[in-house]
Amino acid sequence: MPRFPAHSPFVSSLRPSVFSSIVAQFKTLPAPPAPLHLGDTWRQPPDVARLEHAVANLPKNGYAYANPNGHEELRAAVAERLGRKGLPGLTAENVHVTSGGTGAIAAVWHTLLQPGDEVLVLAPFWPLVRGIIRSVGGVAVEVPFYAAMRAGRPVAEVLAPFVTPRTVAVYVTSPNNPCGTVLSRAQLAEMAAFCVRHDLWALADEAYHDFAYAPAEHAFLATFPGMAQRTTTVLTASKSYALAGTRIGFLVGDPAWLDAARRSTTHSIYQVPLVCQLSVLQAVALAEPWVRETRDLYLAARDLTHRSLQARFEPAQGGGYVFADLADELDGMPMMQYLSDLLREGVCISPGDAFGNDFPTFARICYTAVPLDHLGPALDKLNRSLERMRKRLPLAA
Repeated sequence: MPRFPAHSPFVSSLRPSVFSSIVAQFKTLPAPPAPLHLGDTWRQPPDVARLEHAVANLPKNGYAYANPNGHEELRAAVAERLGRKGLPGLTAENVHVTSGGTGAIAAVWHTLLQPGDEVLVLAPFWPLVRGIIRSVGGVAVEVPFYAAMRAGRPVAEVLAPFVTPRTVAVYVTSPNNPCGTVLSRAQLAEMAAFCVRHDLWALADEAYHDFAYAPAEHAFLATFPGMAQRTTTVLTASKSYALAGTRIGFLVGDPAWLDAARRSTTHSIYQVPLVCQLSVLQAVALAEPWVRETRDLYLAARDLTHRSLQARFEPAQGGGYVFADLADELDGMPMMQYLSDLLREGVCISPGDAFGNDFPTFARICYTAVPLDHLGPALDKLNRSLERMRKRLPLAA
């Protein structure tokens, strides 16, 4: 362990924010760029879930310590809602309230991993999962996966070459961030059989489960044979209800291992603020019409992006993103250089290597980050820059 003033080699090895090197440029721009790099939404949360309502209805003891497992009424409401959405048989004891989906995922790896244990991280993937695995001494083994699923390859054929005696878990996201793939029931059944065959845990990051677009259909991995006890399902109010600032996520699964995960969160965050839990409770209980309306708006944005974006990408089946391969346009230019130049065009997008080492020429484009009437002009700007790149012309000054 290093002494003052040094800090740990682990922290030094963590990748900084993908935008830390260009964020200073934002202040030099004549206007803020269209934030298509964000993993967020332009939508305001359901009115019933606004924090001012929750503050007004705080109980007399609302500023005291609360149940570190989470507000029981909220946990029961989440269990009931999941039953209606295809994950039956749950009670409040199957639900733990965490500090966002990030806190839920951290609790899982702190519970399941020992130093040197390997996790099959199906790529492309949510960027922070690598660092969280490494924070407990685990090894994130990146598996090129979702393109193989789009190509119809068997799950076991794709995963088996990466399994070693140290493999203990699989991290899977459906709908996927960043590529928008929704795994079919047949693919999930193959995934379940693979986990059972190899005695693996599964962390199912289903943050976007409310936003699968027909004909794609979301199904919970935990519902497949052999998976109820070995699957840790992660959900978040950030995506379902546009309540990212409340930092409320959910860890769902068998109480046998969930109790161990609760010990981890007790020794880190202890509890999340009660007022935020009460806000989310109102959303879970009363905001289904808002969720349906939001899904329709996101679908319209997805369709506009599909029609408009002049780049190579697989159609998004769910979530809020397309993952475009800009190799032809870049022609060897480093992605971060292009992103820096693109800011002057008035658009910001995310570099693909944040989502896996195999994607240096890819970019994630978030179509839920701005309203529909702003999305079209932003995509037009992006298309013009890509066309200039293809013609090897300089970007706008």
